[in-house]
Amino acid sequence: MALADAVQGATHTPQRITWLDTDDTPLNLTGATITGKIQDSGGTTRAITGTLSVVTAASGIFSWTYSTADVATAGRYQVQFIATYGDATVEKTLADAWNVHAAL
Repeated sequence: MALADAVQGATHTPQRITWLDTDDTPLNLTGATITGKIQDSGGTTRAITGTLSVVTAASGIFSWTYSTADVATAGRYQVQFIATYGDATVEKTLADAWNVHAAL
């Protein structure tokens, strides 16, 4: 999985993400709630405040509709997604680099 770059301030189009396990098979997200964190290059971490929604659970596909805060500042980030299932078990975490480009 590689996160698509975003443009500062752009909140219109959600990003679709396929969560692949370590063996490149889709993680079954049935019954999972997805949350996430964004860490900047200085090490400051904040919660994703946009909407994270499971799209096709069995195929590991979810979407991230950015909030204004998610894309407020251009820069390079590390993003971590967390899948929590109905019994409050944190099943998996997924981390990847993400770029927010300055709007021209």
